[in-house]
Amino acid sequence: MNWFTFLPLAIMLALSSALGRTRLPLHPSWSARLLATTGAMTAVAALGTGVFVAINYAATLAPSAAAHVPEWALFGDDEPVPGLVGIPATVLSAAGLLFAAQAAISWLDELRTARAQAQEPLDTEVPIAVAVPGRHGGVLLSKGMLRTFTAEELHVVFQHESSHLRHRHHRYAAAGALGAAVLPPLRPLNERLRLAVERWADEDAAEATGDRALVARTIAKAALAHPPSPGPATPFAESGVVQRVEALLSTPPDRNTVTGPLLFMGNGFVTSSLTAATLQLDQAAISCLLALLALR
Repeated sequence: MNWFTFLPLAIMLALSSALGRTRLPLHPSWSARLLATTGAMTAVAALGTGVFVAINYAATLAPSAAAHVPEWALFGDDEPVPGLVGIPATVLSAAGLLFAAQAAISWLDELRTARAQAQEPLDTEVPIAVAVPGRHGGVLLSKGMLRTFTAEELHVVFQHESSHLRHRHHRYAAAGALGAAVLPPLRPLNERLRLAVERWADEDAAEATGDRALVARTIAKAALAHPPSPGPATPFAESGVVQRVEALLSTPPDRNTVTGPLLFMGNGFVTSSLTAATLQLDQAAISCLLALLALR
């Protein structure tokens, strides 16, 4: 074992940290794709590196058992893995897998609850609107929103939530949440991803209604009436309301029809190749293809 084993993960963490603290000059749709792909790949790279080192540490402790381990899972040399590295890698990998499982279970429970409630308006006077993905999902509104919002405002709400459903934004939310559960340093990236997804839906609503100011007023009205509650069924008044309103009251973002796809493909190739290296895969192209298709 040598320290180059951890180099791909270190690069991925540095990239994720930079993206989590940098406002990307892209349309929100491309920002969301870049952030989701990078976050998911970094989480996979972290788990892959930890499990890989843990397997080799176990082989160090029980050399006779190494004969039953696939060749690709071993370092390929006879250098033992020191306990100073092997023990933390084993513990952190187990913890990461546990946190990822807990986050996935919690997310699925919230999703099932939202789908069960999607059959009729929520019986509350608090204005609530959420996009519930799935065959039995749809746009879920509360009675309070139906009573207090005008027809024009409700049209904005439906366009916004329909964008979440049409583009399967719950997958982006899942990628960000699972990444943040595995690696706390990914939390800023997850926050920026959630904002990018909301901005994406805002821009779709503004394009559909042709009135950016109306969309901004509707978002602000919903936010003042109901605090954000992140989950798989994305609330209409999510986090980053101030940034969203400011963006809607300014010039519409460029669609990035050329730079967006190029940056996304380049980022997918780089992150998937680094992730493949952490997993000791020989065919990085397969991982790259999966990265580019994961969110479509």
